[in-house]
Amino acid sequence: MNDTTVQRNIDTAKLLLEDAMPNGNFDLIRSLVTPDAPIRRAGFADLYAVTGDAIPQGGNFVEWLEAGWKVLSGALTDQTSEARDIVGHGDTVVLQFHMTALHSGTFAGAPATGKRVKWDEIGVLHFDDAGKITDLWFVCQELSLAEQIGYKVQLS
Repeated sequence: MNDTTVQRNIDTAKLLLEDAMPNGNFDLIRSLVTPDAPIRRAGFADLYAVTGDAIPQGGNFVEWLEAGWKVLSGALTDQTSEARDIVGHGDTVVLQFHMTALHSGTFAGAPATGKRVKWDEIGVLHFDDAGKITDLWFVCQELSLAEQIGYKVQLS
């Protein structure tokens, strides 16, 4: 892939993660991602599982929007996302991004605190020749977030 294609993929990744997802723009999200794109998550889904709540850790991304993202974004409102480190090569974009949100609803079993919370995530996105995202994988700092919403972490 040439530099122009790699830059297009980086711009699409930033549009998804800095604009479409934090603002809940599902039409834009669907225009950026292929309908059969899988998602894999580590972090939020694990935190939900440990606290007895469940959101899908994987599966089809478009379906996950309904079952997972709406739950997360309903509890963590007023989101901001800033891509900090981005590397594009071939059909892959890897980025580290910083998120903030208002903990305004029950999240992973923890009632709303009304506090702003923050965490970092890493995403790996793959693209097709047309510039649509075909695969997404995310991992986040769930331990830090758990502490910010009131969980006491005990290491054994």
